[in-house]
Amino acid sequence: MKTIAIVVSYNSAADLPMSLGSLRELPVTDVVVVDNGSSDDSVEVATRYTPNVIRSANVGFGKAINAAVERFPDAEAYLLLNPDAALAPDAYAELTRTLRDDAGIGVVAPQMRYADGAAGISSGPDVSLAKEWLAALRVDHLVPDRVKQGLVNSPLLRSRLSMLDYLDKTGSAAATDVAWVSGFCMLVRADAFRAIDGFDASFFLYFEDVDFCKRLRGANWRVVSVGTASAMHRESTSTGAVGKNRLYRSGLVTYVDKYGTAMDKFSARALRRLPL
Repeated sequence: MKTIAIVVSYNSAADLPMSLGSLRELPVTDVVVVDNGSSDDSVEVATRYTPNVIRSANVGFGKAINAAVERFPDAEAYLLLNPDAALAPDAYAELTRTLRDDAGIGVVAPQMRYADGAAGISSGPDVSLAKEWLAALRVDHLVPDRVKQGLVNSPLLRSRLSMLDYLDKTGSAAATDVAWVSGFCMLVRADAFRAIDGFDASFFLYFEDVDFCKRLRGANWRVVSVGTASAMHRESTSTGAVGKNRLYRSGLVTYVDKYGTAMDKFSARALRRLPL
């Protein structure tokens, strides 16, 4: 499978050796880095690993991915990897095998693991504003872990409250259809990417992957999380906590403006104004 790996960098000089170093070990055809106007040494670091470096203004994640795809239009698949992530050869082989063996799959993604072994959120159900408010108010931190696990283990509650899926970080042991997978690491079938015209450039950062997967599913492509593969991820320092919250909630507003009701839009904007 002819696969182009794409990394989008923004002040990622300290992180790029992690992602680009791991890509050196994978049988991908080419690696391209799109640098979104970094003020650090990201471009210099990237050129140590690949001659394919696209310099750009800070246009956002999705638009940068689209630019890389335009540069390499003849690929069969695109591997998207955050600069602060690493994918091992065995996990990449599992993703490739899953995509290759089912022509109906548009995108596959691994589980997320942090350096300490803890699981991160790499897939999930449809967007829930109730979940977003609970997370912003840190209500989940008030609930004991044993209670959370009890909620997760209840099939009845899980069937009625899809937001509980976020509490279950164990992941399935098999390839599972989900509403969305995280853009931190995803393997996308090129035909599926082209069928929906890639990422929606109106998203700057956050929720562009959720929107991408929603449109894939709307075009009858499967979105799959592979429980037998994992990728390491560490939190990048390119945005601080306050900046990340602002960007995240702005992404949510963009998503809700596209798909939500009038009440959803009011709720999302109120959440964006929350000083937390």
